[in-house]
Amino acid sequence: MERMSEVFSNGAYTWMKNPVLCAPFLLDLLTRTVFTIFVVAGVAIAIGTDAVTEIASELSQLAQAPSYTYELSPEVMYRIYHLVTPFIGIFIVAFLILMIGCALIQAFFESGAIGMAKTAVTTGTTELRDLFNYGRQSAIDLFLANIAITLLLLAGIVFLLPGVLLIRISGSIEAYVILLFTGLILLILYVIILLIGLAPVKYALVITHAGPIEGVEKGWTFFSDHKVDVCLMYLIIFTIYIILGLIENIYYTKPATAAIWQFVGMLIYPCIVMPLITVWWTRLYMSREPVMADTPAQHRFYR
Repeated sequence: MERMSEVFSNGAYTWMKNPVLCAPFLLDLLTRTVFTIFVVAGVAIAIGTDAVTEIASELSQLAQAPSYTYELSPEVMYRIYHLVTPFIGIFIVAFLILMIGCALIQAFFESGAIGMAKTAVTTGTTELRDLFNYGRQSAIDLFLANIAITLLLLAGIVFLLPGVLLIRISGSIEAYVILLFTGLILLILYVIILLIGLAPVKYALVITHAGPIEGVEKGWTFFSDHKVDVCLMYLIIFTIYIILGLIENIYYTKPATAAIWQFVGMLIYPCIVMPLITVWWTRLYMSREPVMADTPAQHRFYR
């Protein structure tokens, strides 16, 4: 079993030897962008170019309002409301198509990225065909697992119910505030624990070829058995994002450097950060859990 320092160092070496690991994230970004354009174009065709022009004009007028007013123009909002209302059904359908489509696309490329990382860890190298093989194999299962995780997160709303019910029954403001604040704290803790505890789910699902429910169970079991390692991994990743956020704030102090960072930052995340994190998580899971090899050659870790 690799130590955490070895997981990070060997994972970084695996990433450097396989620059193709960035392909799933770049393709994911490109595919979702193209899909979004097609959905927007479909909406424009469905409601007509005249309606699109009017709505865009009103939104542009709203965006040009001074930021210091802190108030939206009632007239503009009223006009936008009446322009959008006749097409509300189309917008709802388009929104659902966009959300489900983007979630499926992300699940496909995320599965492929983890599969590529698994192959790179076990054989020392990976190819684009691993992306499509693992994507086809695990995309739907990962999509369903993500829905299950979302439902688990939404279940945390129950912590807010006592305060809401109390104000309706007794009308006591003081007790309502105390219960609502306590419920909010519990909700935040619940979400944090779930986000950390279920972080290994997608890796367990793809690496072990598990189904959605089995993947959630395996991911949580992995967290339960290796709490320190998972929390350390989460802390390192969180620190990386904090550092990048601080650098981003420095660059955004001037328009010229802000333009540079918009381009550089757009490449840093899909080309460096996300592939590296994927390899780290994959290596951590495979070094702690027995994993069946996909081929006879995959019997050990490569540095």
